[in-house]
Amino acid sequence: MTTFCRQADGAELPPHALLAEVRPAERAPGDRPFVYANMVTTLDGRAAVGGSSRLLGSPADTLMLTELRTLADAVLIGTGTVRAEGYARLVGHPDRIARRREAGRSETPTAVLLSRSLHVPWEAGLFAAPDQPVVIYTGAEGSVPAHVAAPVEIVRLRDPAPAAALADLRARGVRAVLCEGGPTLNRVLLAAGLVDELFVTLAPMVTADDDAPRIVQGERLPSPATLALTWVLRHDEELFFRYAVVGRDG
Repeated sequence: MTTFCRQADGAELPPHALLAEVRPAERAPGDRPFVYANMVTTLDGRAAVGGSSRLLGSPADTLMLTELRTLADAVLIGTGTVRAEGYARLVGHPDRIARRREAGRSETPTAVLLSRSLHVPWEAGLFAAPDQPVVIYTGAEGSVPAHVAAPVEIVRLRDPAPAAALADLRARGVRAVLCEGGPTLNRVLLAAGLVDELFVTLAPMVTADDDAPRIVQGERLPSPATLALTWVLRHDEELFFRYAVVGRDG
């Protein structure tokens, strides 16, 4: 069993035991789900190598990500991230499926995409899984291609901004949303004050790649987000940080 060492007290625990205290569904506001984001970054602040985060992740990082998914009712993913990373069924391990059932959740969280233009990478693996529900928020006309196996619902909003999509999800009973980026989506959510917690894996790597994105990318935030450190975990050479977003300065 893979365990992580909590630096505050030296406790060695598997990630699902550590994450049990997050309880995102119980902490959902009345008007939107609880939103927690997860990203991986190099020591010099790069969130991708060669256009993808795959080379940054390790088995331990992947385990942490999949356990974070296990807590979620839905996983919010930018279309660019789906295009770059491919994706597949979001939760597939029998133990995690069993824990979701015990908690009264569906076997796998719903994948949620935001696309104003409905320019979606339909060939991605996410859309090939017949048991992976997908909801796409858009303001554009269009339909799901015939070859898509996944059950996809297209929801048209006058303004398919994250706040409107999250409000609609909350009205559907979604209480916990994991955001997996990418960096541009992270920026939009932070700017709108829609992120409650941030999980960051620090990969033991330096790339000095000025073309690679950081975990938040785009225009400067209206005011810096203020974070409070909740924990630091270690597994081998990787560090795993959990932050609460406590406000914005200014």
